Amino acid sequence: MTVRTTRFRQSVIRTVLGLAALSGLAMQPVESAFAKVVEVSMTAVETKLVIDGEGHTYDAWTFNGQFPGPVIRVQEGDEVVFSLTNPETNGRPHSMDFHAAETNFLEHYKEVRPGESLQYRFKAKWPGVFAYHCGASPMIQHIARGMMGAIIVDPKDPKAMPKADREYVLVQSELFKEPDDVDGMFDRKYQHVVFNGAVFRYDPVHSKAGGDFLDAKPGERVRFYFVNAGPNNVSAVHPIAEIWDDVWESGNPANHTRGVQTQLIPPAGAAILDMVLEPNAFHKLSGRYRKSAIKFADLALVGQLPTLKIVLGGSEGTGPFPQGKKVEFVKTPLPPPY
Repeated sequence: MTVRTTRFRQSVIRTVLGLAALSGLAMQPVESAFAKVVEVSMTAVETKLVIDGEGHTYDAWTFNGQFPGPVIRVQEGDEVVFSLTNPETNGRPHSMDFHAAETNFLEHYKEVRPGESLQYRFKAKWPGVFAYHCGASPMIQHIARGMMGAIIVDPKDPKAMPKADREYVLVQSELFKEPDDVDGMFDRKYQHVVFNGAVFRYDPVHSKAGGDFLDAKPGERVRFYFVNAGPNNVSAVHPIAEIWDDVWESGNPANHTRGVQTQLIPPAGAAILDMVLEPNAFHKLSGRYRKSAIKFADLALVGQLPTLKIVLGGSEGTGPFPQGKKVEFVKTPLPPPY
């Protein structure tokens, strides 16, 4: 993904939402200083990708060869100039639908045939975390085969949310053993529910090979940008033996809830979930509609505070994929703000 930014002075008036509104305080206007033009370029890539630590592969359709696609991060008020290229070597049309955009969908979300490109622009008016995905027909198949991802729009007001010590992006989706069986996708005949495109990607405990930990320490505020790309399952996100300290539905500071036990996130939905980790705690984030969990495993080290390891599992379905060669996962880190 190519990203280029251009800054220009823009004086605007915005309304402070979130905590001020929820506590009954008067909402005050704040003047913003800068906005940016952010140029984002992606290429549709049809390829095979490894989806577990044992080397099993998946016939994926992707943005830039990644499943899910690259994380895009902009600021509220930025203008995004997006370009999509569909190489002539691909076998089908593709497109891009940003849930963070208010735009002319007939013109901008239209299918791009092999050998063609499309460019459009939109203003990131609303802060939050949003899904993006290919909207070409059949849309459910393009999403299930990997053409989806997350776009984060940071609020213009730096005080709209408390500062997080750690941030993780989790994109939930479903893997289908028969990626050409569109009827089976509508019938929810998925093989696995995964996070960031791999089986047991963050669960070395249950994975036969591979898997990564997500790190956190006691007292830290850990922030999850959670996108449910679907295409079918609702996610019920609950931290066992813990409570979400702060939740923002769709990631918007105005949609702030405190002390949440379980957050429902529908397909094509998203939320920002914050947890301030208690010392000597053992946590697990489970989903009612999937056999998966985030688990904070207490690793006590002599002479220092224990480090909490966050483990995310994601296997559900009827059986394993065919055997393959053991390989390493390709990591999808959260990029810095552009």
